[in-house]
Amino acid sequence: MAAKKIPLAGLNAASGANVTIKDIATRLGLAYSTVSRALADHPKISADTRNRVRELARAMGYVPNGPARNMKSMQSPVVGLLIPDIQNSFYASIAKIVGDAATDRGLQLALSITEDNPERELQDLRAFVVSRAAAVIITPSATPDPETISLLSGMRAAQLVRHHPGIQKEAVVIDDAAAIRAATMHLINYGHRRIGYVGTTTDFSCGIDRLNGFASAMQAGGLPQEFMSVGLPRPEFAHHAVHAMMSRPDRPSGLVIGSSSLTIGALKALRSLGLSAPSDVSLVGYGDPDWFDLVGDGLTTIALPVQAMGTYMISSLLAQIDGMAEPTGMPASASRFPATLTVRGSTRPWRE
Repeated sequence: MAAKKIPLAGLNAASGANVTIKDIATRLGLAYSTVSRALADHPKISADTRNRVRELARAMGYVPNGPARNMKSMQSPVVGLLIPDIQNSFYASIAKIVGDAATDRGLQLALSITEDNPERELQDLRAFVVSRAAAVIITPSATPDPETISLLSGMRAAQLVRHHPGIQKEAVVIDDAAAIRAATMHLINYGHRRIGYVGTTTDFSCGIDRLNGFASAMQAGGLPQEFMSVGLPRPEFAHHAVHAMMSRPDRPSGLVIGSSSLTIGALKALRSLGLSAPSDVSLVGYGDPDWFDLVGDGLTTIALPVQAMGTYMISSLLAQIDGMAEPTGMPASASRFPATLTVRGSTRPWRE
């Protein structure tokens, strides 16, 4: 059967911005899907058909619409990052890692600071849905709105630091139980017996893991767990908790802090009491911004695998965007990255 000849003379290329795939299909007597595949260079479309479609598209002045080039995803070049706090050095570092990787791939990072507010979290996620973000990374609040969970189920997404059981997306987290256990065992091995813990609320999965790590070490050492306080990861909470612990006549001789923000509050509390580490108390912090090395003789701390976590997470999402990997739903498990105990001058063996 001879190919259908379409006269090209007289076609108005100036109106090309308004020419659609349907217009081309109608002129050629082809199905819409055939023209769409021909323009996408689909291998199942014959070379003759691809050439006829392209020739007519050029003659008609057809201009591909960016979002329409991917009819399945209709995605924008945006990766959304929803985090509770940008002042936290960990989240700031993650934002840079993700942003740099996104830029290298022609994508843009859009940042949302939720402050662990479920309403704000939902509002910003809705904005990413409306803008058809290519992917979303979220540190979920303790009680995300049911709509938040529903919206995430239909998106390429990953959870960061925390994993919520209702969100069926892979969680990229720190092996917090092992990290806090190692920090606590460090103080026990230094001879400390009255050890306090100030950590993140157990409303978050990471808070549960960190508290379990502390409890496990104390139980292994046969020590009482009488100095424990958990709350929101804000410096103000740690300031209050550490101030209360260190004002007791039987105050702890060692402190393990379970959050970067809480570490700042703990240091402020010691200063307000005229105390210092390690002279008055051995202190293990959490996270490792550059300035931790400048506190006294340096702050013993749990150094986080920021680069490894950020690289893994954005690489996984980019593979999904490229169609090289299927979206992963992991409600009961997570990709855990080990942290490192960095020993500096804020801890020392216990002395009478």
